[in-house]
Amino acid sequence: MSRDDVFVEKSLTALLEELESQPEMAIFFASDILGYEDTLSNIREWLEDDGEYGLAYEVMVSLLERFDFKISGKSAVRLLEVGLYFGYKTDLESDRDLDWRT
Repeated sequence: MSRDDVFVEKSLTALLEELESQPEMAIFFASDILGYEDTLSNIREWLEDDGEYGLAYEVMVSLLERFDFKISGKSAVRLLEVGLYFGYKTDLESDRDLDWRT
């Protein structure tokens, strides 16, 4: 695992732990989408088992945009740093202007 991968995994895991500490947010997940616990469980699996950091990042960004999770300033800065490292916000068409990958 590269030094960059360690940084990304550590940063996203810290953010995930903050999201997991807010189980009260579960009530805002509509019945037609994957629930709070299953979503966060998937993110943990992508980070710890699969090394799918980009996918974990995208889902966490989407969660933060859709729901009123509270995150620390440190996690906000780390999320920005990971986004800069990846070079994109998400792969959604609406985020294309923020994608500087070649």
